[in-house]
Formats: sequence, C-alpha cells, structure tokens
Amino acid sequence: MIDDSIKIGRRELCAAGLGAVALGMSATGADAADEAEPTLKSQFLFEMEAELEPPQDIGDRQIYIAKSGVVSGPRIKGTLVPGGGDWSMKRSDGSTLLDVRGTMKTDDGALVYTWYRGIVAPKDGGMYFRTTPYFETNSEKYAWLNHVVAVGVFKPVAGKVAYNVFEIL
Repeated sequence: MIDDSIKIGRRELCAAGLGAVALGMSATGADAADEAEPTLKSQFLFEMEAELEPPQDIGDRQIYIAKSGVVSGPRIKGTLVPGGGDWSMKRSDGSTLLDVRGTMKTDDGALVYTWYRGIVAPKDGGMYFRTTPYFETNSEKYAWLNHVVAVGVFKPVAGKVAYNVFEIL
C-alpha cells in the first residue's frame, strides 16, 4: 500500500524543483534581455552548380536527375557524381518541397554524400528558394563536414540549378 502523503510530498518536491528551475530560467532570461539580440552567423562553404536531365513529371511530383555539376569553395572543390537527384513535390499552397540526394567527388578523390530538403515559394514578386544540406563522408580530410549545419541560397544561373552554401556557425 502506498502512502498518499508520500505522493503529495513527491509532487510538492517536483513543484519546488520546477519552480526553482523556472526562477533560474527567468533570471537567465533577464540577463539575456540586457545583451544584444542573438544573431545567426555563417561562413561561405561553396558554390554548387548542377546540370539536370529534363524532369520526370508525375503529377504533383517531379524528379530531376543530375547529369553533371561543379562544387567550388575555399575548403572543398570537386564535381557532382551523375545520378543524384531531386524528388520535388508541388504543394497545394503553391510552394514546392525539395528532397535532394547526391554525391560529390572532391578534386583529391574523396566522396561526400549530401542530402537536403528545401522550399521554393513565391515571395514579394520573386522567389524564396532555400535548402538545408547535410553531409556524410568517411574521408578524414573532410570529416568536419559531418558536423556542419548548412543553408543553401539559390543563385540564378542559366540552364542550371545553383546555390551558394553557407555553414551556420
């Protein structure tokens, strides 16, 4: 048989603990309010340009297969391995959800797999086009990419899809 007073005691103890945490958080919040607004910092990683096959149109889904491409940045340079692609989905709100997978081969022979989601949407008479690439490699030289969160920003290049990709610091 469980004693109800112990249950209440535990609840009170938890409430007191949560109250202390809340007080600590509000104090931290007050200190943070005195500081400057938080900012998002980034660093340029590379520019990527890809040439795509004509789309496979499957209703709301379009599949774009990469034929070729180039990656060029201060710490990584290479080409796109043919065969990656984008399995994009048109949404009812007029935007398109990107679902991209592919492999880069660096100039020194390392393979770097990349996958990302993204959004293409009309915005203020133009287009909002952002991606969120992640990377996987077993190369020691490029292992730092395994721990990077990145954002790709569309860059218009005739006949190609292109992004400037930034590491979020």
